[in-house]
Amino acid sequence: MMDFMVSTSEYHTIHPNGDKTKCLDVRSASFQDETAVQIFDCNGTPAQKWKITRGTTSVQIEAAPFCLDAGSNPHKGVGVKIWQCYANLPAQTWFYTADNRIALKDKGLCLDVPNGLHFNGNQVQTWPCANGNTNQVWILD
Repeated sequence: MMDFMVSTSEYHTIHPNGDKTKCLDVRSASFQDETAVQIFDCNGTPAQKWKITRGTTSVQIEAAPFCLDAGSNPHKGVGVKIWQCYANLPAQTWFYTADNRIALKDKGLCLDVPNGLHFNGNQVQTWPCANGNTNQVWILD
């Protein structure tokens, strides 16, 4: 008998609350430390392709070795950015939940669209995780 493994770590576009017209995006496709991560019209560029898996995960951009980063002191309302990936760095260790939230592992904070507004350039933030908060729902494509 042969076992087939299905890859769960391929690259995806990540959509806020299932809005397939909008994507999680690296601002100006600028792949360098401290670049803001925002909501933007989906356009198929490398700035919108992310490696993410269910459970404990880093969230890495396809085009470069940069990961979603919550900063050195994650708390409510902190703008999320990319930073060079470091294994097991708490600011880059996320948990993609069964109910489609991307939570900062063991911190009680989730990736959040400020005020639920999907306009281009709206920088995503960390915010206390809350059941039913649709600003924190992320669907993969």
